[in-house]
Amino acid sequence: MFNMTTLRERSHFILWTLLVFFILSMSVGGLVGGANILDLVFKGKSSKQYVGWVGGTSITHQSFIRARDNQLAQIRRAGQSVDGRAYQNASNSAWNTLVERILKDEQIKELGLEVQSDEIYDFLLLTPPPAFQNNLTDQGLFLNADGKFDLESFQTGVKNGALPQELNPLLAQWENYLRTWLADRKLQNLYNATGTVSNFEVKMEYTKQNVNCTLDYIFVNTNSIADSLITIGDDALLTKYNEDKETYATPEKRVVEYAFWEMPAAIKLDTLNNAIYSDSLLQDALLFVDEADLTSFSEAITITERDSAKTVEVHENFSNNSGLPFPWGTVRNAIRFSFDNPISTVSDPINVDNGIVVLHITGAVDEGYRAFEDVKSGIKRSLMRDEKKTFAKSYLSENSAGNSDWKALADSDEFIEFVEADTKTLGGTFTTIGKSGELTGTLLAMTTGDVSPVLTTFNTACMVKMTSKDEFDDGAYDEAFVDLKTQLNNTKSSRGYSNWLRAAKDNIEVIDNRASFY
Repeated sequence: MFNMTTLRERSHFILWTLLVFFILSMSVGGLVGGANILDLVFKGKSSKQYVGWVGGTSITHQSFIRARDNQLAQIRRAGQSVDGRAYQNASNSAWNTLVERILKDEQIKELGLEVQSDEIYDFLLLTPPPAFQNNLTDQGLFLNADGKFDLESFQTGVKNGALPQELNPLLAQWENYLRTWLADRKLQNLYNATGTVSNFEVKMEYTKQNVNCTLDYIFVNTNSIADSLITIGDDALLTKYNEDKETYATPEKRVVEYAFWEMPAAIKLDTLNNAIYSDSLLQDALLFVDEADLTSFSEAITITERDSAKTVEVHENFSNNSGLPFPWGTVRNAIRFSFDNPISTVSDPINVDNGIVVLHITGAVDEGYRAFEDVKSGIKRSLMRDEKKTFAKSYLSENSAGNSDWKALADSDEFIEFVEADTKTLGGTFTTIGKSGELTGTLLAMTTGDVSPVLTTFNTACMVKMTSKDEFDDGAYDEAFVDLKTQLNNTKSSRGYSNWLRAAKDNIEVIDNRASFY
């Protein structure tokens, strides 16, 4: 097998040779359309070779295309059609996969978790994956009398060096795959090992799930409190707006109106007539553009007897299709046109998933913040919920003081309600007041006859009286302990790796230049 170290050493010479020729070509003829040499040599973050960067590591255009095509192939294998939304999802999934791959590779290297050849050898020898077994049996190798994979004969063949040479490409393929897969498994196991559950946590969880209690309770539902009882001034709203201002940040946008020539779904699927119809739509769109150039976009709408133009706000945001209508699919050239041209420019016809569109840039919106008046009502609703809960707590506390006859209190009060003998587990959801961390924690500490202070759930302020509580069953707990601890450990440990990956993404600069390509 060719020596990879030799290849890497030689590659430096090859690259420098190519660079010299490239510079010479630039001096003679200015190849590649005036490409920025410094970008290409030093991998500048503006270089068109790269769709993005994760820290100091680039994501090439070619690698992104491969990852995206793999995602699209999976969609097709699942029997799903590749429409605009599916294409968008495939693009985003490919991007996330590449970003995570870079983060994992860097962490694996930093922690010294790289997989050695003997680890791959031992893994394939002792626990060959089912897919690998199928690869061998499909070639008629290492079969038992029933035509199934024979592990013993495979292991004997490996140890004796009796594997046929024609398996070398397959073995190389699996070696590359397992080198990454086993390293990922090491990394995942390392972070998941940090998620251990104490015996005390197990006991608390068992108690919440299995110990029943019966409650009487009074409560005030915040939904019963009229808005008129709560006063929220503009000063409070403005203060809240400024506190949460980043929530209302808006990206730079272009205002674009468009004319659309739609391809009927039946024609789109008709391969015989699709090309003819597409050419007809293109000719109509070209005539429209000519008319818009001679007169105006609005005049062209009238003259060609089209429906009135629709307007959208376009922005460079891959998470929501950049503001473009979803039936268009992923149309990066429409986005680039909108940002790369001055106001009043009319585009050439642009192919979209279900037809042709012509754009007209009518305005631009700078990045900034949504106006206070535009979000004022939403802020007021949020503050109103908080203030109603505060009102409910105060009201219940003041009106229940010194009154132990909760039923009589509820009968005489317009806000206070009473529920008797509601039985649930300590961590369960009670019929009217629901559940909350505050309620569950209080119930765990209470004994029969105790009365709580005023507590809050999602939409109530409440007080509870524990009328009965089951005894803790030590025998049942001992029986359930091992399984429950295993379950809790698995749940908690599974979060260790995902929490690390999430934090790694948050703590590194990620530059997404896909809009420059699509």
